[in-house]
Amino acid sequence: MRPRSTICLAAALILLPSAVALAQKPAPAPTPADYSKSLHVTNQGLVFAYDHGLRKLTGFPADRLGCTKDACHARTCGVCHDVDATGKVVSPVSRAKAEKACEPCHGAPDPKDVDVHVRRGMTCLDCHPVRDIHGDGTPYNSEWQEGAVQTRCENCHKDVSKSRSHTVHQGKVDCSACHTHEIRACFNCHIDSRLAGVPEASIRHDGPVYLANHGGRVKLANVLTYVYKNGTAVTVGPAFGHKIVKEGRTCAECHGTANVKAVVAGTFILSRFERGELTTATGIVPVSNPAAWKVAFLTKDGAKWVPLPNPQPPVVAFSGFSSPLTKDQLARLAVERK
Repeated sequence: MRPRSTICLAAALILLPSAVALAQKPAPAPTPADYSKSLHVTNQGLVFAYDHGLRKLTGFPADRLGCTKDACHARTCGVCHDVDATGKVVSPVSRAKAEKACEPCHGAPDPKDVDVHVRRGMTCLDCHPVRDIHGDGTPYNSEWQEGAVQTRCENCHKDVSKSRSHTVHQGKVDCSACHTHEIRACFNCHIDSRLAGVPEASIRHDGPVYLANHGGRVKLANVLTYVYKNGTAVTVGPAFGHKIVKEGRTCAECHGTANVKAVVAGTFILSRFERGELTTATGIVPVSNPAAWKVAFLTKDGAKWVPLPNPQPPVVAFSGFSSPLTKDQLARLAVERK
């Protein structure tokens, strides 16, 4: 549903309940103290991810990259609600206004999107209760911290089919790992260009769909690559693609694939830069040790991307309370399943 900022289900089908059934129960009215500590106000999620990832390469704080600007945060009620001259809320936010309020930061849904929720005409508030938006008074470090976000697929999809995949995985694989079509990522964020205010300082690319551990389950992840001076970094964190499809992946899309075998063997190639173009691996990519991957790190020569000469080994960081897949998990994925 959102382009923000995915193991094997054998064509499992999940029937969507109606939008009426998906409606959230009214939440208690948040207090100013609650909202003042919410992630929408503090933006601590970005700072936390940066401090536990990219900062290990750059050494400077997040505000130098512009990640903590006031304009990026919903610090006042008036961003979403109608307020009087004193700032007091005088009317609740409508769903239409709420959707528009989300879009500047979280993106607008694409009318051609494959996401089943968008196709049903659903909006953000159909899944995210007020508590997700206003917080509960706890100053969380990240949306991925336990308790920060209440929305779960299981909140609505309580009765899933007794498919082979649902039975075999026994709740150890998150729904989104199999039912997400794609994850959009940025490759080669060029920090020197960002500091200089140069647009297009990274390369958008779809293709790989990563898996890592988070909250006791195998979940979707995002892998971002960076270049700063002659240094490089790879950061890994949980992700939710909001491009949910009805049919899950087949066993063969995750188990015994060329990607899995290459990751296990230490020969996996994430990206190549050939004839002036960046290409990436496609399909499911289990994330264990990204430092062993072959990654094309680029720098700028004027407006052109060129290979970074003699890049340093990447600084690798898992943020957002995520962790790499274990050797046992990789061994299970390496076995072909039909």
